[in-house]
Amino acid sequence: MHLLVRETRGLDQAEEAVDLGQSRADLVFLSFSDSDLGAVVAAWSAQGEDASSLRLANLARLRHPMSVDLYVEQVIAGARCIAIRLLGGLDYWRYGAEEIAHAARAQNIPLALLSGDGREDARFAELSTVDGATLVRLDAFFAAGDPENMRRALDLMAHLAGLAPDHGLSAEPLPMHGEFRLDVPDVPGRPLAVIVFYRAYLLAADLAPIEALARALDQEGLNVRALYVAGLKDRDTSHFVASILRDWSPRIVLNATAFSARLDDTPSPLEAAGAPILQVVFAGSSREAWQDSPRGLSQPDLAMQVVLPELDGRLLSTTISFKADEI
Repeated sequence: MHLLVRETRGLDQAEEAVDLGQSRADLVFLSFSDSDLGAVVAAWSAQGEDASSLRLANLARLRHPMSVDLYVEQVIAGARCIAIRLLGGLDYWRYGAEEIAHAARAQNIPLALLSGDGREDARFAELSTVDGATLVRLDAFFAAGDPENMRRALDLMAHLAGLAPDHGLSAEPLPMHGEFRLDVPDVPGRPLAVIVFYRAYLLAADLAPIEALARALDQEGLNVRALYVAGLKDRDTSHFVASILRDWSPRIVLNATAFSARLDDTPSPLEAAGAPILQVVFAGSSREAWQDSPRGLSQPDLAMQVVLPELDGRLLSTTISFKADEI
């Protein structure tokens, strides 16, 4: 008889142990989502000198039990409030959640475990050390996103930490589409360029590429306006974009969304102005990977941001953004 040797490992054992080397701070926020982390950083930075001390980490770096143990000892044990947003549910990070919950109870630290994907899980409330109403408020802030809601989330965490009053504010959901006000001048008589980008960038406060593009266009003698959208295939959003473009009559449209925008047999809403449509690319890889690759963009980027947009007649321009680990 032959015995088959199979290697069995859980998710927590799939990564090597790492020491993030972070010191203690008043507030701690953990998430699997870089967008969550980036949005919190932006809101915290905007608070300036009044901000409470903050530590963040991507949970993907804390999969190994030893990494969790080190982080609990070095950071969690000295925190005054902790919020964790678990994309995928508790089972994706059970050991870490349970160890932090144990430390929070031992040290009497307010802890909020939140769903990262909108699915309810009673275990989050059981492990948390804050009341249900507070969990609902914090969850609503993070689910709604955008810098203002992130600021309110940090303010509530500071209150739970005993560092600030509770202003009693609730989350204000961001509309699915709208105009985004750029910090560039509007000079009478100049031709207009319109940038269309994903609402997700606004939720994550990841707008540096859009703002840099707007400044570059301004320097070239163009007025610049911007629209954000959740997606161009939603009928309400499609009608909104088409109506605005017809009203504004831009000379050129610069699109930062991916895929094709055609819905059934109707044309793309980006065509409503009758202006050339340039496709700008947000690369899903780092600048180094882009430079080292013989084809530049990755296969997913080529498919979503080059091939499918070309079906709409968009003209490929260039990559204006790359991924980078700055947290």
